[in-house]
Amino acid sequence: MGSDNYMMGLIRDRRARHSLEMSEFHNCNFELANYDASTQCQKQRPPSKCRGNASPFFPGRFIAVAMGIRFIVMVTIWSIIFLNSLFNQRAPISLNESYCGPCPKNWICYKNNCYQFFNESKSWYKSRASCESQNSSLLKIYNREDQDFFKLVKSYHWMGLVRIPTNGSWQWEDGSLVLPNQLTIVEMRNGSCVVYGSSFKGYTEDCLTPYTYICMQRIV
Repeated sequence: MGSDNYMMGLIRDRRARHSLEMSEFHNCNFELANYDASTQCQKQRPPSKCRGNASPFFPGRFIAVAMGIRFIVMVTIWSIIFLNSLFNQRAPISLNESYCGPCPKNWICYKNNCYQFFNESKSWYKSRASCESQNSSLLKIYNREDQDFFKLVKSYHWMGLVRIPTNGSWQWEDGSLVLPNQLTIVEMRNGSCVVYGSSFKGYTEDCLTPYTYICMQRIV
């Protein structure tokens, strides 16, 4: 009788353990199934709303970058124009490259020559007389490289160049003839004198017309 009760107890314990194992097995399968379903759901989930909401900002960002590039380009262009204009309008009144001899006070000393720009307007003859009174002569172009700063001059000034009446050729005050590599003469009016313009060009003019003038001392 006692053995029978013992056997029945073992059988109940095995059934209870088997029921518990089956319950745990089903729970595990259920959790695995839920995990697989969750994983598949995540894989199949459509793109997040954040990605979809980012697209409207892309055109605005592109426009901002384009406007920034345009602003930089415009600033660069206007800076170049301003500097070029400033350079072209600059008068050659302080070109003391180095000490080059006993130039008069307030004259421009440049590559072994002394220059002075006079703002008073006179005829060619009176301009020449004014230069002679200061131990100088009207401007002469000797060499474009040694007198390269004259390409910056923007107004007209008398220079020491006149036409020879007998043959119509042009000569400097010292009697030497003008050479093609010194100056380009442009026939503007029926005149016998020449005013200097810019870029090593001289323009014919009536000698009695009042112009400003440039005096020069050659130091060699």
